[in-house]
Amino acid sequence: MDIIDKYFKTKVENITFIELKENSFIELKDYTIKDYIPLPILASELIEGIKEGQYQEEISINNIIDGMIYTIGTDKEFPYLKEYMDILIAYDKNIGDYIFYNAIKDLEGERLDDGCIKLRALSMFEPTNTNVIFNYGLGIEALAKEFIESDKEKGDQFLNFSSNLFESILEIDKDYPLAHYKLGYHYLFNGNFLKASLSWKKYIAISEDELLIQEIRNELEKIEDDVSFETGLTYLVYHEYEKAIGFMLKLIPKYKNNWNLNYSIGKCYSGLEQFDSAIEYINHAIELNKNNPDLYNELGIIYFNNGDINRAIEVFTKGIEISADLKLFFNRAMSYGQIEEYRKALDDINEAYRIDPSEDIKTQKNYLEDIVEKMY
Repeated sequence: MDIIDKYFKTKVENITFIELKENSFIELKDYTIKDYIPLPILASELIEGIKEGQYQEEISINNIIDGMIYTIGTDKEFPYLKEYMDILIAYDKNIGDYIFYNAIKDLEGERLDDGCIKLRALSMFEPTNTNVIFNYGLGIEALAKEFIESDKEKGDQFLNFSSNLFESILEIDKDYPLAHYKLGYHYLFNGNFLKASLSWKKYIAISEDELLIQEIRNELEKIEDDVSFETGLTYLVYHEYEKAIGFMLKLIPKYKNNWNLNYSIGKCYSGLEQFDSAIEYINHAIELNKNNPDLYNELGIIYFNNGDINRAIEVFTKGIEISADLKLFFNRAMSYGQIEEYRKALDDINEAYRIDPSEDIKTQKNYLEDIVEKMY
């Protein structure tokens, strides 16, 4: 059971169940409620009814109906779920309209739990109703904002679930404008600038709300540079270096002192085997961020691939002086091996193995041990 279901299942404590007398029943239009079916009532309504003397004679069927809706929305594994759903449909074939109306009232009144519970119940009747899913997503999003302040992990899980709800709408109706609108903000919150941009551009293409369209145009303008950088990184991952560098180089005039941008451009040039340019940009990245071992590792690899093994060793050594990084020890070991400094290579591979005793490193360790044993 996921955190969302667990959260709402705890709300069952707000329900009180009453039982019919043995061999008794309630006739409800075309449905007979038999004595074995427990009848749920919201505890708050029960207490209020007792205070006002309403329940001295009988309990209203409306209270039971509301209790059933609440129960369906809190516990998807409730043993009488099907019976409750049948009862609700027998009570009112348009029960969905009643549930939706009251759910929206709850959300507008910031009774978020109650609104979400009703929409969860309604989704059992209408699982592909995009308006139901969208408003449920809004309710979960609002809960996420509350939780993030006190419990970030829980808040993030609720926000991710809200995103999943909005995404599920697009599987039913890919042109549901507000799902694209909301997802853009969700992706932006998670730092997925490219996905945010794509969602918002789709929203602009299909929406007729000029006010929101202008709002989104403003947001797109704010993230234009982030989108370019992320697009470049995506191409870099897929080794499309020419396309990647095209997006990144245009950012240099504004962000020449951004170490990550310089580092990424250096990796592009390295992929293109333009090693002088790669070295220039990664050296600049190191000037901007001296304590990042990945930068030294990348620069050392460039020298290694370009055949300058001694320079590679110097760079790996500088990196190791800053951080006892696995990759730096491993790559310096490989570099020492290239110039037949096998004892030094073995010392480094032993250190790498101490950090990460994996099979790959063990293989190199055994190989170097055999060489050293034969030579010395």
